[in-house]
Amino acid sequence: MADFTRKEIQNIIALHGWKAEGKKGSVETGIVLRAVDLSGVDLSGLYLKNAILSRADLSNAKLSSAYLYAAYLSRTILRKADLSYADLREADLAGANLYDAKLFGADLRKADLREADLRGADLREADLRDAYLMGTDMRGANQRDSRVTPVSLGQVASLTGALLPDGSKGEG
Repeated sequence: MADFTRKEIQNIIALHGWKAEGKKGSVETGIVLRAVDLSGVDLSGLYLKNAILSRADLSNAKLSSAYLYAAYLSRTILRKADLSYADLREADLAGANLYDAKLFGADLRKADLREADLRGADLREADLRDAYLMGTDMRGANQRDSRVTPVSLGQVASLTGALLPDGSKGEG
């Protein structure tokens, strides 16, 4: 498999038009970009169903409104990434670093977030129903007006200082 530079990956994406609008040129089978450095790259609106981005560095990346349904993002670095309104249903984010990530309005239904770092994340209005949250660290996360089942919330390792969906402050 060839190693691509960040600029080459951006050019490939631009050339093929992998944008969600109308899903023209969409990647149905999933692109494989394991352990690549895409920090700070603008991937907003991308259609990456079943993409494999495990162990990639997407810190400070712009992924707003991206379609990442069933994407494999295990152990991916998404520190301070903008994932607002992203579709992450059934995505595997186990062990991912989402510290200070913006997930405003993101769809995380049935996503695997086990052992993920969501400290300080903006989860306002996010949909976390039936997400797997076992061992997730949500200290200081803002979950105001998010949708999450009590069972899922009960799996979280730490909610200290988190703003819960009902506006109350989390403990322990």
